[in-house]
Amino acid sequence: MRRILTLLVLALPCSDALADRITAMTREERCVYVARLHAAAAYHHSQGKARDQVTIHWHGDETENEVQFVNRTIDRAYELIGREAQAGRTGMPAELIGDQGYAACLKESEL
Repeated sequence: MRRILTLLVLALPCSDALADRITAMTREERCVYVARLHAAAAYHHSQGKARDQVTIHWHGDETENEVQFVNRTIDRAYELIGREAQAGRTGMPAELIGDQGYAACLKESEL
């Protein structure tokens, strides 16, 4: 039993090493980041760029979780913009798209 506890204690620092910037953020910080990504997506959309034309400049040290989080968030923003356009609401300001992303994130709901 003591041997198992020792192994668990030794494994704890390793789990911190697997943390990334996204998981280290507080809920509020993560939601602000979501809002910024949504606003950036809205800006690129307003410039006529399709989702697959949005270039993301990575630093090179991102974890897979970080890459997936950013891509998933931008995808969702483009989906929201598409739904708004289908409903006849075009030209929504980037700030409003960002605000909607922030509010949904705080409520932990989907847009």
